[in-house]
Amino acid sequence: MEWHDTDGEDDPIVKTIESRYDASALAYRTWWEPVLTPAAHDLLDRLQASAGTPGGRILDVGTGAGLLAIEAVRRWPAVEVTGLDGSAEMLAVAAATARAELHAEAAGRIDWLRGHAERLPFGDGAFDVVVSSFAFQLVPHLTAALEEARRVLRPGGRLAFVTWRIADDRFAPDDAFEDALDELDPFDEEGEAEEARAGDLASAAATATRLRRVGFRSVVAREAWLTYDHDPATYVDFLEHYAERELFSNLGPAERRRLRAATARRLARLRPEAFRWRVPVVHALATRPESIEREP
Repeated sequence: MEWHDTDGEDDPIVKTIESRYDASALAYRTWWEPVLTPAAHDLLDRLQASAGTPGGRILDVGTGAGLLAIEAVRRWPAVEVTGLDGSAEMLAVAAATARAELHAEAAGRIDWLRGHAERLPFGDGAFDVVVSSFAFQLVPHLTAALEEARRVLRPGGRLAFVTWRIADDRFAPDDAFEDALDELDPFDEEGEAEEARAGDLASAAATATRLRRVGFRSVVAREAWLTYDHDPATYVDFLEHYAERELFSNLGPAERRRLRAATARRLARLRPEAFRWRVPVVHALATRPESIEREP
């Protein structure tokens, strides 16, 4: 199905995030979704292992290019999925991907809808399952988003999500890029201010506590690792076309060539194992109980 727009959001923070994803939707699908895929699929594995094969209605919050939504209908023939995202361009990519990768019957079980995690455009108890992959760190107010997820779940419904845990580990290829920037200094170093957002999770324990406080029960949160082997031969392309797209787009052709060449020289000095990116994530599973009483 094509995507639909029910958006009425006017929060400038949300609009800034949307515009960034609108501008990079195809690049996200090409360069970033493959990095996230193993952790997203693992989330669905954990959901099924904890509660059996899902059926009924599933909401994918922050669906992006449709990774979870498409995989859910591919795995589970008894589900109907709504993929919700604030970016119209991401939803267009998701709809096109579903048409290209799925049989018509499976693609017809997905509805794409524009909307936001903190103000879900659905009635109470509308879904059997809510899932989310690497999206809750982007919302301005995480507690509000979790409360909305709880609201739209039926009693006994399940929430399952994965997102980043706070970490300060350095990544050698990114350090090489920063060194190239320092050498060439091709842009105004003040840059653009980062928009306010919830940010990465502090820990699994803190995540479980937050979920219980908004009314979830049977909470299981655990930390894991996302590992991805970047290709040294294409890492400069990854930087230019996705990770540092805005910076590169602000350079003239000559500056862009100089930055690519300087970065490539530094990347060539690194061992292949330096391109293994390993970062911590948090998986969380929780249930909306039959009746909700908040913890004090």
